[in-house]
Amino acid sequence: MSISKNELKKISSLNRKSKRKEHGLFIVEGEKNCNELIESNYEVEIILATSKVVSLFPGAIKCSKKELVRISNLKNTSDVIAVSKIPKDLNYENDDKPIIYLDNINDPGNLGSIIRSLDWFGFKHVFCSENTVDQYNNKTIMASMGSIFRIQAHYINYQDFRKKFSKHNLYISSLNGNNIQGIQLKKKAIMVIGSESNGVSDEIENENHQAVKIPGMGKAESLNAGVATGIILHEMING
Repeated sequence: MSISKNELKKISSLNRKSKRKEHGLFIVEGEKNCNELIESNYEVEIILATSKVVSLFPGAIKCSKKELVRISNLKNTSDVIAVSKIPKDLNYENDDKPIIYLDNINDPGNLGSIIRSLDWFGFKHVFCSENTVDQYNNKTIMASMGSIFRIQAHYINYQDFRKKFSKHNLYISSLNGNNIQGIQLKKKAIMVIGSESNGVSDEIENENHQAVKIPGMGKAESLNAGVATGIILHEMING
């Protein structure tokens, strides 16, 4: 069995968000991520692999490296690429953990790192502003190292989000906040992580909240969103 040029063209188009939305599909690259996909609850559409690794993925279609390069959005193309269906009708299940809201995170690598950290600390959900980068961006998936398949990302505008969790106490990450190590978070807590360049949006800043920061001792201007979120999660869980 082989794959047609039209099928390759369709799969390659999934590197664009609009096409992922149109077809309800996304690309997964690399042996680790493809294995994580197979072991998850996601529905695999197709797996393409070179002769080097095709035997490791039962049911995979053997392809040339050249064909995979045509699909890949990475500099170093993997020997295996899978296509998965985007799950529908995700529901939030209250697990008594603090709620994380990502406000306009635009770097896919940072989003992937945040998802990986959430997975590490036992979270199952994350809420994202509608302007936050797509969770199924290839770079996000790669940076998540498989955690993308265990974290449900819910994209929702802030006003609707706040109505949904109106009784939760609001905390935001800010360079002008109080030391997070000295703060006892309320049980029903929302932590907002702002964008890498602009921080938390004015809409959220203007709401009643408590600002927290990670104290630094060096001269760096700030931490990137991925690193900062990992530290904040540690303090929230273990503080």
